[in-house]
Amino acid sequence: MENEQNNKELESLAKRIRFKSLPFDEKQMSERLADRIRRPVVISYAGKGNPAWKYLSIAASIALLLLTGIILADKEPEQGLVYYETTAVPDAKTKITLPDSSVVWLNANACLRYPREFSGQARQVEIKGEAFFEVRKDEKKPFIVRTDGIGIRVLGTTFNVDAEPEKTAVTLITGKIGLYKNTNQSPTADQILSPGERAVFYKPDNTLKVSTIRPENTTSWITGKFIFRDSPLEEIMQELQRAFHVKIYVEDEELARQTFNADFTAKETLDEILSILQISARYRIEKQKGEIFLK
Repeated sequence: MENEQNNKELESLAKRIRFKSLPFDEKQMSERLADRIRRPVVISYAGKGNPAWKYLSIAASIALLLLTGIILADKEPEQGLVYYETTAVPDAKTKITLPDSSVVWLNANACLRYPREFSGQARQVEIKGEAFFEVRKDEKKPFIVRTDGIGIRVLGTTFNVDAEPEKTAVTLITGKIGLYKNTNQSPTADQILSPGERAVFYKPDNTLKVSTIRPENTTSWITGKFIFRDSPLEEIMQELQRAFHVKIYVEDEELARQTFNADFTAKETLDEILSILQISARYRIEKQKGEIFLK
């Protein structure tokens, strides 16, 4: 009976209320709403004396909550991708597992930027310095590596990237990769690499040069194992300085052209490797300010 009486009083009150259309200022309403949230107003009512105000205050509260939700949803900015950036410390290597379970090894001082999740149509990362990629195959979502000057597109491969300010070297171990200069706006790659090929992109003149290499030493900076077959000493030193992060200069041209066969598979130190090669090459080793000179 009490509920029926309340409903009749509420209906009678509603008939006496007249609503007039008012101009709606969204900015002003938002400011008033924010001020009301900061300084809430408590509306009291006489419980049994006039229950109609109880229902009206509840309705007003619901309307306020709905309006708050609408305004906040309208003002909330779109959530962009969250990116991580990892830099390998000097004289160290860093292993990173990406959101798609692909693995990236960073050489010393290399920097990798990648999203927290690959939510788009492609898996895209950015690299500065040297890194080795083991990309999980996904034909529906290609994997793209961006460097300063050239992009690399793969589906599922293993390859090495050495991105320097003036040039970027890409060495393919397995699978196939497409290389795209940043000036290339077409879907056709500037160069397709096959296993055992290395491409060097020279940024100043926007050129690509491809050569066939022995891929055994591509991951030597990770594994610590080196295999040299009829390799000029100058080429050997280039591999060693890349793996050990030290500048090595061969000052005699005839010495630089001498070829050697050598296997280093026990993770020897740089000093050990240079001492072993010294037996055959007969050079003198000098160290100056962290750099090595072979004379």
